[in-house]
Amino acid sequence: MIERSLSRRGLLRAGVGTAALALAASAWPAAAEEAAEPPWAKPGPYRLPGWTDFGISTFRSDEPVVAAYFFYWFDADFLKTQRRSFDPYPFHAIDQDSHSFRDPKWYLKQFNDMVDAGIDVVLPNYWGEPGQHNRRVAPAPELNLFATEGIPPMLEGLRLLEEQGRSLKIGLFLDTTIMNDADLTTPAGKKIFYASIRDFYSRIPPRHWAAIDNRPLVWLYDAQRVAAFDQSSFDYVYAQFPTDFGGLTPWIVREYQWYQAKNAGSDEVIRTEGFYGWGAAPSGFNEDTRFTVAEVGPGFKNTQFGGSGRLDTPRQGGAYYEAQLQQALRSGRKIWAIETWNELGEGSGILDTVEFGRQYIELTRRYVDRFKGRA
Repeated sequence: MIERSLSRRGLLRAGVGTAALALAASAWPAAAEEAAEPPWAKPGPYRLPGWTDFGISTFRSDEPVVAAYFFYWFDADFLKTQRRSFDPYPFHAIDQDSHSFRDPKWYLKQFNDMVDAGIDVVLPNYWGEPGQHNRRVAPAPELNLFATEGIPPMLEGLRLLEEQGRSLKIGLFLDTTIMNDADLTTPAGKKIFYASIRDFYSRIPPRHWAAIDNRPLVWLYDAQRVAAFDQSSFDYVYAQFPTDFGGLTPWIVREYQWYQAKNAGSDEVIRTEGFYGWGAAPSGFNEDTRFTVAEVGPGFKNTQFGGSGRLDTPRQGGAYYEAQLQQALRSGRKIWAIETWNELGEGSGILDTVEFGRQYIELTRRYVDRFKGRA
């Protein structure tokens, strides 16, 4: 069930805004304030002072929530121009000949199927602003332009979904590959980290935001392309976010590689609201009790690309995925993350495919109903 937070005043009464504004008012090193805005940064309209309606819908931290990683870099017309000596996809989307990040109807199809699967939150794999990552992000046509160009048609897909009386919330899944080995302990690095988060949410109307306990969801991929970070990297985000978004503070879910400070002169354990481990699709469910998120995946295959270090984890007719869903139920964790909805190049999608049809959508729904007490 989603609760409605109607106003900033209501958040302040609940204590959420008070804490956020206190963080924002805390003393920061002068150098952090003086660091230049990243040259690629281009925030959207949904932030202060131009936008003031930050009434959002929210999930509670004590209720079941199901999220799915969504990759929106596909464009069928471009992919048809590519000459390959092999098929890059072990499994094929039912609409592979027409899917495109530019097409609202493609999003509508995916979003409807997600709702059918019982998913509450879509986590688009966001690659930041054009210019932030000046290399092609395969399989997208060029650079990381899809990340921003795909947002307007994505929002139109959500509008069409709402017309059908259905609802899905959007959270930020920040692909931290775009950090480009930045040092997030420095003033400039903190600006890069925060601008990547701010620019995404400022492009999405707040009524679509996924939030837990009135706090918008910020989900981080691993830290391989981050040179250094510590708690101050996160505290900077916590302090800056409410100044742009009406006193709201983020609910940050970090991956295992963000467990403790990196190259920052200490091994302090980082403090955020959520914690998960990527890798359920190839490696299975992780029982580590430090994790607050139950990560599940149906299998994995990237051996078609050749080279060393490739993996092939068979789906076992759905048994591999079902075993993880059972483990997720037993774990007692309130957030599930499905790895993935449609990462076709790694064969980890649960979407509607030529090979499996809607098998994994229906399997997911069966266990989500049990998770939410509806079975």
